[in-house]
Amino acid sequence: MPIRRTYACPDCNHFWEVVLDMSQSDAPSPSCPACDTRDTQQVFKAPGIINSSPHSRAQALTEDILANDYHVADIDRDRRHEAKPKVRYKDQASTVMPSSWTNVGGPDVMNAAIATGRQTRLEFGSGLDVLQANLKSGAQPDLIEVSKKRSPKIW
Repeated sequence: MPIRRTYACPDCNHFWEVVLDMSQSDAPSPSCPACDTRDTQQVFKAPGIINSSPHSRAQALTEDILANDYHVADIDRDRRHEAKPKVRYKDQASTVMPSSWTNVGGPDVMNAAIATGRQTRLEFGSGLDVLQANLKSGAQPDLIEVSKKRSPKIW
């Protein structure tokens, strides 16, 4: 019986799936096919069930669209209707990485970098501003509409 494993690259945030046979079950993590980084991590997912309910098929389709079209890595849903889910994208770190700047110039360098980033966002706007402008001008397709066209109706 084949073993399916999903791996993620911490450098370029590329996700891929590897199919192994039983003799390869102790094999080390493969290098990233996108950037050839050797330090890849296995991502654990819930197993898929073939004959599942319409609700679970819809949820699986939604997760597939979120991962492939919107590059969502994790989503934490609150079950209340009015609650807004917490989303982590593939280009965001899941944990706070220790800063290597503290050894270079101390807290002054870090505070200067934070102030520069804040000033840049105030002066040029955030990435959301650029995305909204690209959607209005048609430079970028509306991924929600594309996803609606791609997804089948599930009753």
